[in-house]
Amino acid sequence: MLVLDQFINRKLIMKLNIEESDLGKKYVNKLHKYGEGILYWISLIVIIIAVNEFPHLRILIFVGMTAVFAFRTIMKWIYARESKTYLLSAITCVLFILGSVIYGVTDYSNLI
Repeated sequence: MLVLDQFINRKLIMKLNIEESDLGKKYVNKLHKYGEGILYWISLIVIIIAVNEFPHLRILIFVGMTAVFAFRTIMKWIYARESKTYLLSAITCVLFILGSVIYGVTDYSNLI
């Protein structure tokens, strides 16, 4: 999933002419910074609890990271639409959604 994300993002950067200076701007404002930080830490805590205590809820690993990247996509789309970096976050969000679907299907089918 990580390799596919990097490959798609590199292609989009070249195709859409996204400048490196636009990529360096991680947060568009304080709401984005603190909101993403809160979501990240909540996701990290949920991941630790899901892995250690509730193995049947491991799909929450994907859901938490999907929420982080969805929030990042929305904030960049609202406040920094002209830079087009929201597309890179959107691709990562979609890949986490696909990862959760694949994990859910394989876990449900007892393939893992």
